[in-house]
Amino acid sequence: MTNLLFRFVKQAASLAQKRCAASPTAVSDPTGHGFPGWKHVTLHFLRVHMDATYREIVDWASEMDRVRGLLQLARTAFPAPSTLYRSFERVPMSIWRGFLRESANICDPGSHGAIDATFFDRETASRHYQHRSDRHIRTLKTTALVDTDSCAILDLHCSAHWPHDTQTGRRVALRNIGKIESLAGDKGYDDQSLRDALRSEGVRPLLRHRLFAAYDHAHNARLDSELYGQRWMAETAFSAIKRRFGPAVHPRAWYREFRELVLTATVYNLEQALKQ
Repeated sequence: MTNLLFRFVKQAASLAQKRCAASPTAVSDPTGHGFPGWKHVTLHFLRVHMDATYREIVDWASEMDRVRGLLQLARTAFPAPSTLYRSFERVPMSIWRGFLRESANICDPGSHGAIDATFFDRETASRHYQHRSDRHIRTLKTTALVDTDSCAILDLHCSAHWPHDTQTGRRVALRNIGKIESLAGDKGYDDQSLRDALRSEGVRPLLRHRLFAAYDHAHNARLDSELYGQRWMAETAFSAIKRRFGPAVHPRAWYREFRELVLTATVYNLEQALKQ
C-alpha cells in the first residue's frame, strides 16, 4: 500500500511538473514568494487520492519522508491549509483540463470513444448556506468522453443548468476530433447535425437513433454492434468514480465544483495508469 501511494505521488508530480512548465501560471503566491506551483498541484492530486481535507493532507504529507523528499520540502515548509485552498482557485479551468488530457495519454488510449452523462450531488453544504446563497440546483450534470480501450476519461463537461445531451455531446466530441476515430453514444445523442459534423472530420458516428419510424430501426440495425457495445465503458468509468470518490462534490462555489470534478477525473486516470 505504501509503495503504491508513493508510485502515485511520483506519477502525479511528474505530470504536474510537465504541465506547469508548459503553461506557466500563478499557482502559489502571486507575488512570487511561494514555492513552485507543481508542488501545490501534486498536493491537490494527493488530497483527492487520499480523500483528505486540506488540513489533513498537509499534516499527512509533511510526515511522509519519501513524499517530502520528492517535493523537496522540509517538514515545516509545507503550505498552510488556507494557502493550499487558495492555490486550487488560482489554477484556471483550462489548466486543469490540460492535466486531464495529459493523464489520459499516460493510459495509452485507443481510437474508439464513448460518450455519456451522469449527475453529481451538490447538496453537501448546509441547508442554511443553500438558502442564504439562493442555490436551488441540487445536482451537476457531467458529460464524459471515455476511451474504451483503457477506460480513461479523455474530456469532461460540467454544467449546473442540465443542457440537452445533443448540445454538450456536440461540444465535447468536436473538441476531441483528433483523439478518436469513432464515437458511440445512446439515443440521447441522436442529432443528425452531430453525425454530419463527425463524418466531415473523419470520425465514424455510432449514435443510436430514437425510434420514430421504421427506418430508424434500420439505422440502428446497421450500427457496428461490437463497437457500439463498448459504450458501457463510459458508464463503467462513472460508476468507478462514484464508488471510489463518492457521488457528491464538496466545494460550495460552482466553479470550484467544476474544477474538483476535473481534478477527480485526472486522479482516476492516474490510478488507472498504475493498474496497467
